[in-house]
Amino acid sequence: MAQAELRQATGARTGEQFLDGLRQGGREIWLHGERISHPLDHPELRAAALSMARVFDIQHEHAEEMLAPSPNDAERLVNVTHLIPRTREDLTRRRRAFELVAAFSGGTMGRTPDYLNVTFACFAGRPDVWARRGNGQGATNLVAYQARMRDNDLCTTHALMNPQVDRTKPEAEQAMGQVALHKVSETADAIVVRGARMLATLAPFADELLVYPGSDIRPADGRYALSFAVPIATRGLRFICRDSYSKQRDAYDYPLSSRFDEMDAVVIFDDVEIPKERVFLDGDTIGYSEVITDTGWRGHIMHQAFTRAWVKLSFALGLGHLIANTTGVVRFDHIQEKLGQIWAMSELARSALVSAEAGAALDEGGVMYPDDRPLLALRGQMPKWLPYCNELLQLIGGGGFMATPSRADLDGPLREHIEQYFQAAGAGAERRIRLFRLAWDFLGSDLGGRGELYERFYLSDSWRMTALAYQIADKSFPESLVEQFLTD
Repeated sequence: MAQAELRQATGARTGEQFLDGLRQGGREIWLHGERISHPLDHPELRAAALSMARVFDIQHEHAEEMLAPSPNDAERLVNVTHLIPRTREDLTRRRRAFELVAAFSGGTMGRTPDYLNVTFACFAGRPDVWARRGNGQGATNLVAYQARMRDNDLCTTHALMNPQVDRTKPEAEQAMGQVALHKVSETADAIVVRGARMLATLAPFADELLVYPGSDIRPADGRYALSFAVPIATRGLRFICRDSYSKQRDAYDYPLSSRFDEMDAVVIFDDVEIPKERVFLDGDTIGYSEVITDTGWRGHIMHQAFTRAWVKLSFALGLGHLIANTTGVVRFDHIQEKLGQIWAMSELARSALVSAEAGAALDEGGVMYPDDRPLLALRGQMPKWLPYCNELLQLIGGGGFMATPSRADLDGPLREHIEQYFQAAGAGAERRIRLFRLAWDFLGSDLGGRGELYERFYLSDSWRMTALAYQIADKSFPESLVEQFLTD
């Protein structure tokens, strides 16, 4: 099938179709005190919008790997990350789609649409969990929404956590209970919600906002136990962004932050009406915990997250390898040892993903669930590994990161001097400068700093996750090895 015909026949959107959605306006995005309705027209958001458009185009450029028939319409092709996996082959194919998207940004974009595609596919794969305690309508709503999300290839963001006000108190008691997102009233057709949530990464570029459980909740706090979907362009829904790390930067000088700042925002719900057909959970504090633990969310989302993280580790290895060979320091054994450490982290991550797929089994709902043991091990280690890679890259590159003229310098009257004095053993001056600027943007720029913080906390902190891995681990075999020496 010709490329144009393929795009016309598929439910998977093209980049231009994605951008058309951004042009519709109606959003309330706040950046530097300015309301932005059309992010594509804003100089600090436009480049990331165009990068997101490329993500949508990638699925068409790799259609054989990334697209498959919709379960509802065989003539409509959809992204495989929207599909509920039923076989190990489904998991492997899905991972390949994750890789292709992550490779585009070197793994630096952590919240591309595939993250939430996988989340809601696994939710929809277990409607029985959502339907518990009389929530059959909520389960029906969720399954219908996931089908719409899949067949229309929506770009979504999410906000899981309530703002940090006073961690000495339960969330429902912080600031008189008025800060955390909660239900305030109800009509025949909608619920009305108020409060705030964080951290909506990708918000300026998303079609819809998804709210689902992100923290523990007390049995008495039913009005905070909510899950729903709402369009970004909804009255009363406001997004307050952090500083832009993109600004109007030259892609030569800042090859990553000029293109891949996916943005983070705090979401304000100012008496927002949520139509009841878009509500998945309302007041069930037990279900608020069970939909995370019993739908398989943990294993599925780690499958996506650590594929992206593996790509980022591989990107870090590529940077270190090229820097060491360009400057000639690769001949030193301590540099080789540092590169070996990055390679080892990358290879262990890849091996964990393959192991998770090989050990996958059908869950009670007939969904193929990855073996989560190697992924749980990564969940504790990855937040340590990626920041450590930054440290290793700093040691490999040394002061060279500070010796990086800009493109303006290269285009100026001193170019002859720059070509002479900034050359390297394995490259000319311009290649060396571009390589070091790329590496610095990865590990030392404001985007690089955000990336390090993100890696530390985006799947909760490594200390709790390592402790959790120990708590839920099967310790029967290790115990038996010891017990054989403790009995006669």
